[in-house]
Amino acid sequence: MQMMVAIADAGSVAEAAQTLGLTQSALSHRIKEAERLLNTELFYRKHKKLAPTSAGKRLLHSSRLVLGEIERAEQDINKLSVGIEHVVRLGNESYGGYHWLPACLTAFSRDYPSISVEIIPDVSLDPCTALRSGRIDLALVSGGHPPEGFAHRLLFRDELRLVMPEGHALAGKPWVDAAEVAAGTYVTYHTTPGKGREYEQLFSRYRMLPVRVLRAGVTEAVIALVREGFGLTIMPSWTLQPYLAQGGLTTARVTEEGLYIDWHLLSRKDERADSPTGKFSDCLAGLYQGSGPATTQPATQ
Repeated sequence: MQMMVAIADAGSVAEAAQTLGLTQSALSHRIKEAERLLNTELFYRKHKKLAPTSAGKRLLHSSRLVLGEIERAEQDINKLSVGIEHVVRLGNESYGGYHWLPACLTAFSRDYPSISVEIIPDVSLDPCTALRSGRIDLALVSGGHPPEGFAHRLLFRDELRLVMPEGHALAGKPWVDAAEVAAGTYVTYHTTPGKGREYEQLFSRYRMLPVRVLRAGVTEAVIALVREGFGLTIMPSWTLQPYLAQGGLTTARVTEEGLYIDWHLLSRKDERADSPTGKFSDCLAGLYQGSGPATTQPATQ
């Protein structure tokens, strides 16, 4: 399984062998032996690179899942040795932030010292798939409606605000319309429209798109580009909190009535309310209710 992953990631036997600490001939022998045992070819050559066959792709998929689970098991066992009995794995979408995390972990660790919380950073583009596959136990997501197939907890309603550098021509206006937002460069995470967010509520609704789109990938990069005058963006007020406190930015309402999204905590449907995951969900919900941003509207349970 390690061989499959190494070859798929490297694309060549030489690089994969170096990753695995083997000679190239030893790895070639392993490939032939695996193909003999399975009675099928696992790789074929494509432009001097090794690409997995259909059988290879199937084995590669299982390899990534199994190796990932083994790694998580090792981490859990290490934590058990220091008194940690349970681990809650949290995934956050790309639009989310972590400014709430230290206070939440402090309160949670005080009440549940035997439960550890682990942030899984590489699921931000699709936390729902990670939750469904078991890579994470809890997902923090936002949008118009929660995804189907999960148990969900509505945390609060948040306002999407236009973010611009201080001194921008639109600064000081109580609200801006779609044409004003679309007139210049728009800085965003990625070019795939987020469901229930500004594309659906603003650009699609008014049938206009920004003149130019600049993709930045992560929140810190989006904010940095906006602060330096490369364009404008629309971001949830909750996510914006720590960046506004740093200065150099200002915000405005988008359209006279405003744009809004809901923040949800998702878990699997069979998750017990008194499980470690349920307890951490309670902690995060309680933290928000005590210190939510002024622009949000509390959710009714």
